[in-house]
Amino acid sequence: MGRIDDVLKQVVGRVDGGVACGVVDLDTGMLLGIHNAASYPQSLNEMVAGATMDMFRGPNIARIEQAVRAQRGEPEDGAHYFDEIHVTSRHNYHFAKTVKDGRFVVMLVTRKTTNLGMGWASLKAAIAALEPMLP
Repeated sequence: MGRIDDVLKQVVGRVDGGVACGVVDLDTGMLLGIHNAASYPQSLNEMVAGATMDMFRGPNIARIEQAVRAQRGEPEDGAHYFDEIHVTSRHNYHFAKTVKDGRFVVMLVTRKTTNLGMGWASLKAAIAALEPMLP
């Protein structure tokens, strides 16, 4: 996991207002790597990983995907619809993007002073370095 953590640290360091960056396995919910400049405890990092998984693969999302397919008259194939999500919280922006055919998600957390375009650009620039490291 060390090499993944090194790339995540670089992402946080390169974006103005960078707070944290992590990679979550969407099949297991496991946190594959994290760099958190705010020094939050590992338990909080794991809770955020679980919430990230819920946003992309949670039961409510699965029901929405199934309902949309049914409404469109499409066969049920279990496909997932969400590729990118941006969440604004009280103090932070959260940028999340699926990678490797939707099997993993990379999330970048920044302060709200971060330019939105730069946040997305920073996250997407890291994907080329991260994808080869993922199983």
